[in-house]
Amino acid sequence: MSTEKHVGAQRLAGIVVGVVLAVAGVVLAWLVLLPRIFRRNRDLLLRFGPFKRFLTRYNDMTRKISGTERSSWGLVTHVGRRSGRIYQTSLGTYPYGDGFLLPLGYGTHTDWYRNMMAARTCTLAWKGRTYQLERPAVISGPEAMRAWPMRDRILLRLAGMHDFVWLHQRKQQATESPQVEAPVQHAAP
Repeated sequence: MSTEKHVGAQRLAGIVVGVVLAVAGVVLAWLVLLPRIFRRNRDLLLRFGPFKRFLTRYNDMTRKISGTERSSWGLVTHVGRRSGRIYQTSLGTYPYGDGFLLPLGYGTHTDWYRNMMAARTCTLAWKGRTYQLERPAVISGPEAMRAWPMRDRILLRLAGMHDFVWLHQRKQQATESPQVEAPVQHAAP
């Protein structure tokens, strides 16, 4: 009887390990492979209905938690350059200098980026606070990459992300609210 329980426990442990590995694989594929594939095949993928619906559902889900105190994702609010409509986009966010860095995961052809560049301003909800940001500039290189924590740096590099948008706090707001903390200085990799 105890041998049967032992075999059953081993089987259950094997199933649990298999499920955990499968979930980790899916998460890793989502964070690493999807940005690479999407950057290269953006127009084709957006024409594919099921992918577009999946992406819409995913974006709706991430918008609900982005910008909250416990989320490392920021919620960028921007105005459509042609429509004038207000949009919100969830993005990885990290403080840098007098503002924030946002990774250009899908390149400069994304709507949020083009809307922000046209308006030259946006609003960012991050860690439960709201920031008025302006003067977006694309930066890349080791200095921008070193601003991110090591675990994020690894994922960014695996996903092939090397370009970031640096947004500065609006001067008026910077004097009214505490300054964003300076980026952590890391030793060169």
